Amino acid sequence: MISIYVKGIGMMIGMIFGAGIFALPYVFSQSGIFWGVIHFFIAFLVLIFLHFLYGEVAYYTKGRHRFTGYVEIFLGKKAKQLAFITTIAAYYGTLLVYGLLGGNFLSNFINGNHAKLISILFFIVAAIFLLLRMTKIAEINFYLSIPLFGFIIYLLFVSFPSIRVENFVISSDLNANWFLPYGVWLFALSGFAALPETRDIFAGKGIRGFKKVILASLIIPAIFYFIFIFGVWGVSGQATTKDALLGLAHILGEKALMIGSLIGFLAVFTSYLALAIDMKGIFRFDYKIPKLFAWFLTVIPPLALFLLGAVDYVKILSIVGALGLGTLGIFIILMARNLRKRIRENDPGDFLEDVAMEYSRPNNSMQIFIMIAILAGVAYELWRIFL
Repeated sequence: MISIYVKGIGMMIGMIFGAGIFALPYVFSQSGIFWGVIHFFIAFLVLIFLHFLYGEVAYYTKGRHRFTGYVEIFLGKKAKQLAFITTIAAYYGTLLVYGLLGGNFLSNFINGNHAKLISILFFIVAAIFLLLRMTKIAEINFYLSIPLFGFIIYLLFVSFPSIRVENFVISSDLNANWFLPYGVWLFALSGFAALPETRDIFAGKGIRGFKKVILASLIIPAIFYFIFIFGVWGVSGQATTKDALLGLAHILGEKALMIGSLIGFLAVFTSYLALAIDMKGIFRFDYKIPKLFAWFLTVIPPLALFLLGAVDYVKILSIVGALGLGTLGIFIILMARNLRKRIRENDPGDFLEDVAMEYSRPNNSMQIFIMIAILAGVAYELWRIFL
């Protein structure tokens, strides 16, 4: 029986480690290593801050809830309605993208044929997995993450002889794409959807252990992201493609494409499971919808959107990432402020576990900085999409 720490890390990494990995080598090749690393540290600090805040809100609130339920408790019913609309739209869009990408990655094993049919099979198989218990899905995500990381190491091994130092140099570190990595890092390191499920695993076990899992779950993917960036960008240089794989395959051949496709499939499948189980939880715990119907509402709409022709995953992902993360971050900060107010006033009401809590105490300047960072990412993504 694996420990709750491994289950928690498996659930979190399964959510965090996803489609964003394939955009990272490209944005580094466009912006340069300086801005790529700078934006990583900014995004990492922002996301650590927000994950810890949301973790505290989830951990200290009685009962089983998901994002919209926490919003109702701390911010009211009107805020819950807005949170529901933005969250559901973002989740459906992201699940749709994962299904599209899963089909594309697997179709590479049959020369790119039948991607649509394979995407349909992806949705069906993932839906079957979603019928399992949450703890079982956490274990599955953990076990699938092991070969995922193994394939990344193997890809580095295969590509290492072809890596050239000059590929890491671009004409100017200060260029029109200097801000490009920021939004991608925010998307690639976000694991908010898995936090309530991870909290359920840690209920009553101590928040320090919960926070250690959150921190480890952000650090581990970041390390492997940089390994992937080094391997792909070091080989492809300025020829790095937006999906990372085509540019790599042109230089290293079919073998690299197959390894990359395995990485991609495992990444999007684990992310799909983690996101879908959180969405099912929203229907079950926040809206008291029966389990089977909650499953139906989770798995059918993304498949229906796919069958209706929604296949431009780049635009879908960009819009979802910009609007979804911006709204989420603002709600998290406002909920955390309300939580602290309750604690200061020694007023737990009927929804807090205990007012004698351990919680972080960020000052107003830090909160303002985080809000500016979030809104800057949203503004940039919207500008890039529509202008």
